[in-house]
Amino acid sequence: MGIEFEFNLKEQKGTCKGDNIQCPCVRIDEGCWASCANIKTCKATHCYDTCMNISKECSPSDCEKCKNFVFRCIGTTCVDFVSVCFICEDFAKSCKTCGNKYDPDKDPKRIRDTLTKDFQPSHSYGRVSPSGVVSITTDGSLKGDKGVEIVTVGRRVDYWEFYKMSKDIIDRVVEYGGYLNERTGSHMHVLTSYYEEGNANEMEKPMPEIIVANFHQLCRRYQNALTWMTIALDDPNHLTRWEKFRVSILSISPVTKNMQQVVSEVSHHAGGNKYGFVNYNNLKFVGRDIERFHVEFRQADSTLCPTYYAAMACMHYALLVKAAEISRYGLLKVGDEGWLKKAKSMKQIILNGCGEYGGSRVSDTPKLLDNVDYFVQESLDLVSQLKSILLKLGPSYDVLLKLAKKPAAIRRISGDKWKDIERDLAVEMTSSDKFEVKMSEIIDLKLVDDCKSVEEWVSEVQKMLREEEDLAEETSQAEIMEFVNIKTREGEMIWSESTGCMLSV
Repeated sequence: MGIEFEFNLKEQKGTCKGDNIQCPCVRIDEGCWASCANIKTCKATHCYDTCMNISKECSPSDCEKCKNFVFRCIGTTCVDFVSVCFICEDFAKSCKTCGNKYDPDKDPKRIRDTLTKDFQPSHSYGRVSPSGVVSITTDGSLKGDKGVEIVTVGRRVDYWEFYKMSKDIIDRVVEYGGYLNERTGSHMHVLTSYYEEGNANEMEKPMPEIIVANFHQLCRRYQNALTWMTIALDDPNHLTRWEKFRVSILSISPVTKNMQQVVSEVSHHAGGNKYGFVNYNNLKFVGRDIERFHVEFRQADSTLCPTYYAAMACMHYALLVKAAEISRYGLLKVGDEGWLKKAKSMKQIILNGCGEYGGSRVSDTPKLLDNVDYFVQESLDLVSQLKSILLKLGPSYDVLLKLAKKPAAIRRISGDKWKDIERDLAVEMTSSDKFEVKMSEIIDLKLVDDCKSVEEWVSEVQKMLREEEDLAEETSQAEIMEFVNIKTREGEMIWSESTGCMLSV
């Protein structure tokens, strides 16, 4: 599972760094600028044009010796006028309130550079950095010089690993002024590992088409539930983003089409691009089966709740596992014409809007609150279908039940802030959870390697765990070995002689 996080950034409109010589003084409206810096010199120099006592009998040649000379400044029209601003010791600029001032804390490029230093992206899908981030980029839909999009490496599903990663990303971006609105979405990628270089792929053989067909059927069957559980805006009339970037797949069935045709139709229906509710463009077929599996869910609104992201990652993963489980029985039937008609009408209530880019980017949802029971029931059905899988994935089942009954948007229009929503959704991490998170970190990041045997590796891991303050008590080698044996038996880990450590598979 890989997650894409989107955030708007602050707008940096000013470019001045306080060095603009054309900036006026804060007292310019007081008129003091019209006083001349040369008055002292002019008073001492008799001049025909600046004398107050000039008469018809006067001539310029008389001025030098005239005893009736009284100085009169002619102001800014004088050729020798020099504003006192150039010698004023009280000259001050209004930089603090100037709209043209450059503020480094609002500079999107600087913020992205800082985030890059903080997260140290791996720039490789073959390596998990400590932050889990693979790249930091921009998106043309986002505010603040195209905002910031943070892409994480696809990794094995672990609720607490996803929670920790999401929390670190959210906390840091919000610290730098990142914010959410109807332009920000969250994309969930479900994939098997592969690398373009050398065409490396972890699948031993192609995935049967029936699994992907059933996956598509599950996505159709629960499209409205998936939308409901991920709505997160705070306007009752616009509780979620527009449909343009996540176009419905309800009408596209694999019953009379093969999956290559389905993939083509999903893309065509979304305007010939990746903007389907589920994006299949990264699938790679060999015959009618799938040689490379990679799909992208585009429906989720963004939140500032790490618990939400951890649970969503587990749910989207569980959908694929469910598809594989039911494929032994053939193609899933999602419902009759009556079901489809109802599903489409409800889709229109919760997900709509494919207008121009310059217009509103929200769905119109004024009737959604009148149909809460339908969406809650659909969502509870979805979570129930996935229960046996979710129960193995930390507290994801409990969190998803809460979101099925009351998604983030409904909580927000009730007055809840993001911290309130996170507090209600969150599940406290147990000592067992903390142990598993640390073990996953040690294995994923290869913090212990170059060991001659599993026993030596276990011994070194125990030494590392002794330094962890979060672990309530010392973990024995027997507990670590039991963890290794279970994961090895379930096919989730193997011993690597070449690297001298355990590896996730």
